[in-house]
Formats: sequence, structure tokens, C-alpha cells
Amino acid sequence: MLQTGLIIAAVWLIFTNTNKFAVTLYTMNSLSITILKRILPLLALLLFTVNADAQRRKKKKQIAEPVKIVDTIPAYKIAINRQIMHEKLEKEQASLLSIDGKADKLLTISADEQLNAAVTDAATKRVDWLQYEIETSSTIDARLKANYLDGLTTILKYVKTYSRSRQSALNYLPQVIATYKQLIEANTKNQSIAPIIQPLSFEIANAALQPEVFKDNTGYSDVRDLMILKTADRYPEKAFAALKAYPESPVADSLIRVIGHKYPYLVYDYAQANNKFSYRLQNIEDDSLIVHIVSMARNPNKSGQFYFPFLDNIVKGKITMEDIDKAKTDPVKYFRLLVQTQIDYTQRALNGDTAMGHTSLLKKLEQKAKDDFVAKINGLHEMSDGVRFRCLQPLTAEELYYVAVLTNGLIYTSSYTNGVYPLMMRKANQKGDELLKNIHFDHYRKFLSQAASYNTLKNFLGSFSNNADATDLMKAFVTGLEKTNGLEDGVDVADSYASIAETLPDLSKDMLANVKLNLDRNHSDNNKKGIAIYDILYNLFLSADSSNHVDLTSKLEIPPVYNVPFSTLTNENGEVISQVFFTETRMDVISSTVF
Repeated sequence: MLQTGLIIAAVWLIFTNTNKFAVTLYTMNSLSITILKRILPLLALLLFTVNADAQRRKKKKQIAEPVKIVDTIPAYKIAINRQIMHEKLEKEQASLLSIDGKADKLLTISADEQLNAAVTDAATKRVDWLQYEIETSSTIDARLKANYLDGLTTILKYVKTYSRSRQSALNYLPQVIATYKQLIEANTKNQSIAPIIQPLSFEIANAALQPEVFKDNTGYSDVRDLMILKTADRYPEKAFAALKAYPESPVADSLIRVIGHKYPYLVYDYAQANNKFSYRLQNIEDDSLIVHIVSMARNPNKSGQFYFPFLDNIVKGKITMEDIDKAKTDPVKYFRLLVQTQIDYTQRALNGDTAMGHTSLLKKLEQKAKDDFVAKINGLHEMSDGVRFRCLQPLTAEELYYVAVLTNGLIYTSSYTNGVYPLMMRKANQKGDELLKNIHFDHYRKFLSQAASYNTLKNFLGSFSNNADATDLMKAFVTGLEKTNGLEDGVDVADSYASIAETLPDLSKDMLANVKLNLDRNHSDNNKKGIAIYDILYNLFLSADSSNHVDLTSKLEIPPVYNVPFSTLTNENGEVISQVFFTETRMDVISSTVF
């Protein structure tokens, strides 16, 4: 037995550790070695056979049977008291499928066919399966089954309602349905749903949490905190609305500070109320900005709106509320204070220092220019210039500049050409270039566009002490539009061209050349925004000259801009119908024979 054991051990070592084979043989006696030599071929053959058989079995195991996907939901019985819930759910599915305007079973939301298929599958099959699983589950009680089914309907209705909004979850419908299923499973087991919500994006989490059934979940307080943080991250301007609904949140004070510094007007708006969230704002005493804003909002004289435009300078100690109180009842003094602050903020912005509340300042400045000055001179359009423009006389050139530029589209032509513009130039000593320098070229594109529209641009540029400066200004006018926020500056450039082409043809040629240079530069930089802006401007400017034969309809899919084809004015009978409206003012001087 000992010899047999030694032989087996030796053979095992041959196949498992050949380095030890010599050591093993060295310990054997000669008889063992002799027996081993005789039976070694037989054992090797035996082991080879066993190994081959094992390999065959392994290969057989690797050949897996094809997975059969069952796509048909088994027939199941619906409880009578939940029948209406199933019907509502199926109705909501059909309603969601119809939002693309097509009466079919495919939800087309984009040009991406895979996305369309995935969203359609989620709205139909995934919802159907979850509906089946809820109804037939043996672990969900009747009350929760009803709530889960209603919750699924609520989710589909929410996705449909907000399908075109910024927070749309339609593209994420597969993830939303999958998340809702996870939430159901955790909630049914009395487990916290917070770990499921934590890694999700706002859109998916918000859609999946629309059903109210989860408000009783053990982790719901954690979920509320998570959703407030997700809201603040994705839509910071909506964070205060979320905190108002849940002012006890442990993250409230931190978010108030962060969001308040970015959107100070939110602090002002919410601090005015008398509710728990407002009290939370009022209780913050270690943040100078929050304290000042709350003080404005809670001002007993209801003067907060007069103070708020000066917020940044108030916080920095450059101006006090008492200084503003002295000016707020005098339209000229208050407007002057606004203009001085606007010029200050503009200079700071050029140095990379954006003042808090700058947007509010600009809105107030625009409102006062309209209400206190332009509305008055427009309303006195039948009076003599001396009477009509009396309210403008105390204003400086810089103040008149803002009266003009911030009321573009509201100011009458005569109010501009007979009043604001000539008075501005007279008070600027007929030096337009110095005026622009004094206001740090603030809104200069809007002003140049306005001047072109009222045919005063030639006069304004002619007032420059150096013609080269005027040339450089108009070059800057059309340059760098891709770097501006929004499209307003590009629109100002487009609006100015027709007037410039009529009154300053040489300047219009330079503008066209500069637009082409900027278009080529953006092509070189592969700047898509710049390419889009300058391609539109270039084709618009070319179309102003009919000899260029530019068809805007084929190039930009817009109707002609600089001419109106007669065919667009006629009705089906080839007639042009004109409707003329008159006020009762001075009707006695209008002769009916004219018509």
C-alpha cells in the first residue's frame, strides 16, 4: 500500500509540479522506481483520457441555450375595485403617445430612431409589465397596489405635461419607469428609498417621485434634502421655492447663502413674506449681503425697490439708504443716481468685477427713463418743443444718452430727433466720441443702431475729433458678436444696415466687408455660434442690393427683409385691402373726400 501510495503521489506531482518530481523520485526505493517506469505510460494514457472527457463536458456546458425573451404579458385578473385605475393608466399611455401629433403607436420625439424606440418601449411595454407586476404581486397589499397604479398614471401625466419644458423627463422615460419600479420594491419592503434617489439626475428623480405614495417612506426626509440639493444644482433659481415648501431642511442656511449671493433678488422677494422661510432668512445675521437685502425687503416705508438697484454699493459702503432717501422723491436726482451707478458698474464689469444686482439696476433705469421722461415727451407731441422737452433740460449728456438708448422702440421719432438727441449733443459739446468714453461704451451697439434708424448716425460719427476713431468704432460694431450674451447685439447690427446703406453707402460697404472677415474667422475657429450669426448677417446685407440676387427664402428660410413682394399683400382675388384707423383727435380737419 505504501509503494502504491508513493507511485500515485509521484504521478500527481508530474502533472502538478514538475519541479518537485525529481525530489519525489529521490525518496523512493529502487522497487518503486521500477514499478513506476512500467505503469507510467498506462497512467499517462488514463489521465489524458480523463482530461479529454472533462474538456468535452466543459465545452458542452459553454454552449448555452439561447435566451427566450417573453414579450407577451400573461393574462391576469384585475380586482374590480382597481379596474378604473387600470383604465386611467391605459388612457394616459395613449395620451402620451399622441403628443407627437401622430395617431400611431410610436412616440417620435427626435431624429434619433433608437431614442424614439426606447421611449416608446418605456411608455408601452415597460409600463404594461409594471402594471401587471403591481396587480399580480403577492407581497403588495391592496392599498399600496391602488397607490402604485395611480402613481404610474401620475408619472405619465407629468412627463406629458412637461414634455416641452426645460425640465422635461421625456427623453429619460425608460430610466424613470425603471426607477419607479425600484422605489416600489424598496417601499414595499419598508426600506428607505433615499439610496435609490441619491445618484440620479434631477429630471429622473423628480419624475419618479411625483406619486405621493412615497411621502410615508422611512427615508422621505432624506429624499427631500436630496431633491432640494438637486434642484439647487440644476435650477438654482428654483431653489428658494423648494426651501419655502421645506424650510426646516438642514441644508437651508447653506443654500440661502450660496443662492442668495448669485440671485440676490430672490432673497428680497422671499424676505418680504411672513412665513417660516422668510423668518429663516431674517435669522441669518452673519452674512452682510443677506442682512442688507432683508433690511430693504422689510423696510417699513416700503422703499425697498428704490434701494435694491444700489445693492452692491450699499454692501460695500459706497452709498447709504439715507443717501437714496434724499433722492428717491425727485425724478431727476434719482435718475442721476441710477446713471452714476450704472456707469460705475459698467467700468467695474470691464475690469472683470460684476456688481451684484446689476440687472435690477438696469431694469430700474429703463423704467425711470420711460415713465419719468419719454412717456411725458411722447404725450406732449402736439405741444411746442419748449413745453414738450422742458423735463429734459436738467439732464446731463450722459443721462440723455440713457433716456434714448433704454427706450428704443418706445420713444417717438420726433421725441428723439427734435428733443433727446440734439439736446444730448449740445450738452456733450458736439463731441460724440467723448460721450461714449464717459459712459465706457455701454450699450453702444444699441445706440448706433438707434441713431441709424433715426438718420442721426452720420451726424454723430461726424462729431468725432478723429475720423479713424469713427472707422474703428464701426469696425468694432460688427466684430466679436459671437462673444456676446444672447443675440441682441447681432440684432442691433442687422437693424442698422438698411439705414446705413441708404445714407452712408461707403460705410455699408465696409460693414459688409467686415462681416465677411468675421464669418471667415469664425469658420477658421470652427465657432458654430459665430458662423450662424455672421452667415445670417452676410446674406441679409447682400440681399439689400437686388443686383446680388440673394434669395433669403432659399438660403435662410425667411421672407425678404428689405422689400415686400406685391403678391404677399393680395387676397385670393388679387385685391389689396387697407384698413385705416383714426383717433377722435382733430377728426374735423380730415376730409372724407380723401377716401
